Amino acid sequence: MWILSLVFAVCAFAQTSNLPALEPGLFQARANASIDAPLLDVWEALLDFSTYAEWNPFVRSQVVTDALGIPTDEQIPKENLRVIIQVQIPPLLLPVDANTPANPLHSQTSFENITHIDITDRRLAWRTIMLPQPLLDAERWQALSTTEDGKTFYESAEVYRGPASYVVDALFAQGLQEGFEAQAVALKSRVERG
Repeated sequence: MWILSLVFAVCAFAQTSNLPALEPGLFQARANASIDAPLLDVWEALLDFSTYAEWNPFVRSQVVTDALGIPTDEQIPKENLRVIIQVQIPPLLLPVDANTPANPLHSQTSFENITHIDITDRRLAWRTIMLPQPLLDAERWQALSTTEDGKTFYESAEVYRGPASYVVDALFAQGLQEGFEAQAVALKSRVERG
């Protein structure tokens, strides 16, 4: 896994970040990848929550809901809608597809509010709503930009703040980092395969 971290670190120095400035916290999970595909193809893959199980070893399911938790008919992410996320912490081993069974010992459910979908800057974010924000404040950002050589630079980060973040850190920090890295690798593979 340290080789993946080194690759991600080298990519980070070669490309300017499109993520917004993130406030510091107790810990963060972060990953990026250079993807040899058009930016719009990567953007579409990120927003197509219904296909995550086909390629994503970390986020196995994302269901868009209204404020009451009722799934929307369109399943199109929009700001201020909710998303119920099923994750594997640590992630499943690659490759995965829609028939890859979850590891019940590593399955977690997260309830989030979609806070940003910025079509102009190609950024999206959601914030956890499982606990009051003063107890746990965690907002995951994903962003895309175009590199000088015409590739798409994908980056994702989430900073954890508040007293409950100490528990998340102790139980899940390493698995979350592995999940972010696995998702970046899987997204790259998914989009480059076409």
